[in-house]
Amino acid sequence: MTKRPAAWFETAVAWPLLWALVFSIPWEKSLMVAGVGTITRLVGVLAVLAGIAAVIQRRALRRPNLVLMLAAAFVAWNALTLLWSYAPAATAAKALTLGQLLVMVWLIWELCGTASRETALMAAYVAGAAVSSVLTILRFEQGLQTYYRRYAATGFEPNDLGLTVALSIPLALHLSMRGRGPLRWLWRCAVALAIAAILLSASRTALVVSLAVFAYPLWTWRKSDLWQKLSCLVLLSLLLLGPLYLAPVSSRQRLATRLAEDTTWTLHSRTQIWKSGLRVLLFERPLLGVGAGAYPEAVRPRLGTPAIAGHQYVAHNTYLSVLVESGLIGFGLFSLTILALGAFVWMMPAAERALWTAMLLVCGVGVLTLTWEHRKPVWLIAALIMTAWARSFRLEGEPR
Repeated sequence: MTKRPAAWFETAVAWPLLWALVFSIPWEKSLMVAGVGTITRLVGVLAVLAGIAAVIQRRALRRPNLVLMLAAAFVAWNALTLLWSYAPAATAAKALTLGQLLVMVWLIWELCGTASRETALMAAYVAGAAVSSVLTILRFEQGLQTYYRRYAATGFEPNDLGLTVALSIPLALHLSMRGRGPLRWLWRCAVALAIAAILLSASRTALVVSLAVFAYPLWTWRKSDLWQKLSCLVLLSLLLLGPLYLAPVSSRQRLATRLAEDTTWTLHSRTQIWKSGLRVLLFERPLLGVGAGAYPEAVRPRLGTPAIAGHQYVAHNTYLSVLVESGLIGFGLFSLTILALGAFVWMMPAAERALWTAMLLVCGVGVLTLTWEHRKPVWLIAALIMTAWARSFRLEGEPR
């Protein structure tokens, strides 16, 4: 094996920018940069440019893995739907977003090749989620409701905020179990902040997936020390008691309607949106789809436009959104990507398998009522699973 050249630029510039990118994801909408957009967009551009320069300096590319290739095929197919899209402008915008997310995944694949770096990116996301949680709590203290007496960090929709911070909980529990000293308690505090933000957002989906998160402590119970076990029990108690006693009255009332909606199968009238999308798929574009981002335009003849100005009917279900917009071909690529991620997780050592199984479970359930195939946290999870798998099954000669 030839010795790699000293990657000083990667260590000093590209890697810190990638860390900052991941840190900014959970609170990106709360800080806008004039003429650019979210803070994540600005940091992302700098990180990609630095990442390309780092790859050029070390004169080596990591070999692409199956997930990365399937994700690239999915993105390419979504771009191709521009040729027959019901809403070409929306398709172009969504295809561009998916392309940018693919670049982010590639960047993580290139720069995050060690256990310490993977842990650092997990910590970055948890820290960013803590920022978003604190911003949500501050808005509650100031009485600045997002809408309908629900609270979220500035720029966030409460359901999106709820799932964003819920995804940080298994990562924080993993870090608290693996960490040492006072830092372990900081990760546990981050979980408490996330639970508070979820309760204030009054997101029923986030509440359900947060309960599912605590399957992870059960899977790792034997390997946890006494303080980890007690901490998890306390945090779970906060989550269980929150909808009954701890959350504001308005939040408790909304969270209590979860069972009623599940029983009557109304789900806040989303079933009508789902039925309309399925009719479009079955009778108009089953194979090719209506075009990336064109779901609102496709269902408009059946549903009209929302009463609230500026709003539109989105799928409110990631799997249905992908199926209707990219057809059976795009959905097949999407499904194969998920199956490949599951296979990667299955091949990991037991401890990591437990963490990433929990992450896939939380994400997979959470996107049942949200349109999240173009959201950064989903693609970040995929990238981190890729890097964790690669450390267990590294190919000979691959850059470390």
